Amino acid sequence: MSEYVCTSCSSENIQRLSVIYQGGISDINTKSSGTGIGFGRGGIGIGFGRKRTKGTSQTAASLRAAPPPKKAFLKPLAGIFVCAFILMLFAEGTKFLVALVYLLWAGGSVAWVVFAINYNKKTWPPLMRVWENSYLCNRCNNIFTMTS
Repeated sequence: MSEYVCTSCSSENIQRLSVIYQGGISDINTKSSGTGIGFGRGGIGIGFGRKRTKGTSQTAASLRAAPPPKKAFLKPLAGIFVCAFILMLFAEGTKFLVALVYLLWAGGSVAWVVFAINYNKKTWPPLMRVWENSYLCNRCNNIFTMTS
């Protein structure tokens, strides 16, 4: 019997999460073109068109097997800015409230950056190591971790 078995049902039909994740991602790169003819009051019209589509497709299994994400910077900072801007609209004309909103904006932005850097340097690496050693049982759908 193999040493790589499911911890729940002892099945050998297991896959590493990283393999499932990568196997479920596909790049899309297509080109299409078309031609059309139309008749109307003004006579005959001819049209030509071309379209290029690029992107990525991901399966549900790949999404489930995705690695733990790092904390982002740009979107949360944009959210803090939008909140501060909205508060600024209500605080207009009151110097104390305007100063308070600026302070909250600056403090919230700095706090998020410090939190995200800390998370990405200290919390995320152990989570990533666990993910790299995690497997999915194709028999009972159990996700488990094995150390080599």
